[in-house]
Amino acid sequence: MAKKRSASWELDELDSRARIAALETTNAHLATRVAELSFLSTAAERLCSTLDRDEIARIVLDCAAVAIEERQRPRFLVVRAGNAVVLSGIASIAEAEAAEIIQTHAADVERLLRAGDASSLGGHLLIPVPGDRHEPSLGAIVVATDGYAPLSRDAIRRLVKLSALAGRGLTNARMLAHSIAAGVTDELTGAFNRRYFERRLADELKRARRLGGRLSVMLFDLDHFKSINDLHGHPSGDLVLCAVADSISATVRDIDVVTRWGGEEFAVIAPGSDGDDAMNIAERVRLAVGALSLQLLDGSKVGVTVSCGIAWVTASIHTPAQCVAAADRCLLEAKAAGRDRVVALFDAPAPHQGRAADAHERTAREHRGAARRS
Repeated sequence: MAKKRSASWELDELDSRARIAALETTNAHLATRVAELSFLSTAAERLCSTLDRDEIARIVLDCAAVAIEERQRPRFLVVRAGNAVVLSGIASIAEAEAAEIIQTHAADVERLLRAGDASSLGGHLLIPVPGDRHEPSLGAIVVATDGYAPLSRDAIRRLVKLSALAGRGLTNARMLAHSIAAGVTDELTGAFNRRYFERRLADELKRARRLGGRLSVMLFDLDHFKSINDLHGHPSGDLVLCAVADSISATVRDIDVVTRWGGEEFAVIAPGSDGDDAMNIAERVRLAVGALSLQLLDGSKVGVTVSCGIAWVTASIHTPAQCVAAADRCLLEAKAAGRDRVVALFDAPAPHQGRAADAHERTAREHRGAARRS
């Protein structure tokens, strides 16, 4: 009887130990899950706090260090930019080294991103950042593996879930950037729109007055543009407008602001310029546009020219309306004087007195009151 009781007690003890072991395993699993949920909650909260792409990249890489439980392991974030994959942020690695990795494995990175699965490449683990049905992968979190302890399954799972959060953050940042761009850019040409021009001109004028700087406004108008629409159709006219906008943007300085003023007119804000400096910028644009040879949708080729009026900040011209009105007067003079020329309003006694850079007499470049005498 005693032996039976002893055997029964041993069985009960083994059963209790098994139950305790099972509970301990469950508790450990729950602790891991709680830690993971806490990690994801913190990451989500931080990523929801910003729509700036650079800040998102910094947060993702910071959270990746927590996910892999190793802050010194090299890691970086790559994102799509058009048809390319570019570096967005780095941690514990030199920027040049990370860029070289991307360049060396560009084709493989693109292939792995299209596949959308976590993969190893050149001593690194790539965790794709999911996008939407139009763009399955927005980029990838890249973590070094060579020379480091293998990542645990838990660490990889945390990275995959972090990448999903990063995808939502980057998608929201893109949507914001697109909405901002849509509000300040011309849908057809991609140049800034008139609303942006007015706001930016007011800001630049305040800055010029405060710091005593120079500022010019240039109005460009395509010559005889209506004939292109009438003879070749509005789609061909749109093609010409886009080509002219691209030519102006490529010709002016990096600090200049190119906008579509309306119709076939473009306006350029040129900080730090007036007088001959402004004339030279406008003249370069006029020559660049005049050199275009455009093939239209019906197969025909056309050339285009522009007329330009320029005004700049003076004692009597210091508000946005005054700058635009003065530049517009000069543009009308350029049109009346034969088109394909630049007319600038110099600080003269009469508001209409101008100085023109003529297309046919560029060596002289000066024609006072050309429109008035024509």
